[in-house]
Amino acid sequence: MTAIVAGITEPIEFTFLFISPLLFCVHSLLAATMATLMYASGVVGNMGGGLIEIMTLNWIPLFHQHSGTYIFQILIGLSFTAIYFFVFRFLIVKLDIATPGREKDQQQETKFYSKQDYKAKKHSAKEVSASKEDSVDQEQAVLCIEALGGKENIAEVTNCATRLRVSVYDESKVEPDSVFKSFGAHGVVRNGKALQIIIGLSVPQVRERVEKLLKD
Repeated sequence: MTAIVAGITEPIEFTFLFISPLLFCVHSLLAATMATLMYASGVVGNMGGGLIEIMTLNWIPLFHQHSGTYIFQILIGLSFTAIYFFVFRFLIVKLDIATPGREKDQQQETKFYSKQDYKAKKHSAKEVSASKEDSVDQEQAVLCIEALGGKENIAEVTNCATRLRVSVYDESKVEPDSVFKSFGAHGVVRNGKALQIIIGLSVPQVRERVEKLLKD
């Protein structure tokens, strides 16, 4: 809804890119094709925002003079909605792409949480004491080290804004992605001995605890 109404798509696109670069490439080609078709059909102007921007800058003030333009825009948009669905479904099933909920090594159930679930979890989190939070964070760091093959298998640990960057000596000792997800990671990007564990904005605290455990 945020993407549709306000046009803010970056959170979805970054997650999308990490989950399946192949599908993101297909998305880029389809998006470019749609933009080209719209331009060739005379649908030009500021069309890059969400519904609020499109309606206030285009549809409401200009529809009575350019109705054909916006009818074409809607028809092309609906057509590409169908194209996206069938192309993505075909590729996901045909290539067995591990989108969320379809991972082969998945150990936990993937589900969507309602607003009530989120509020209950947030309220419960506020009631947890600081010492308990430290204990949980410490446990997460320990599990992370174990999933990476133990202290002896870790060569270097750094971080960026959201990811824990780790170099290991033997990548075969690193556990499957599902193990990392079981203690709160959002995913793992693997490139040989270099791994990026997607933690989130709390990654600096996780890195500090991991480094402390490695030194101890």
